[in-house]
Amino acid sequence: MKKIFFIHFNEEELKEKIKPLKKAGYKVDYHFSTESTASLKENLPDVLVICLDRLPSHGKAYAEWMWEAKKRQHIPIVFSGGKPEKTEPLKAKFPKAIFCSNETLPATLEKLK
Repeated sequence: MKKIFFIHFNEEELKEKIKPLKKAGYKVDYHFSTESTASLKENLPDVLVICLDRLPSHGKAYAEWMWEAKKRQHIPIVFSGGKPEKTEPLKAKFPKAIFCSNETLPATLEKLK
């Protein structure tokens, strides 16, 4: 079972977005607050999922942190959702990241097994 850390900056929406992932058997931890920072140092996930539907610049900051250290660069980053004008610059900055729609996220994660 893969451990997923899911970032989305709206608690209600986040809980809906992770339901199908939990149902599929993933262990899902998450972060939604803009007032605190997610703590990933102690318990690194197998996959980092960043939803770009809200505050994509905040999500970008988490992706930068994740890949700034060599010991974390092996962890796949999956960006889901977001408007094309917000995702295109991220595709250029994170060419090794995976981009998908919210609807195709479960299938995208399945391919990473």
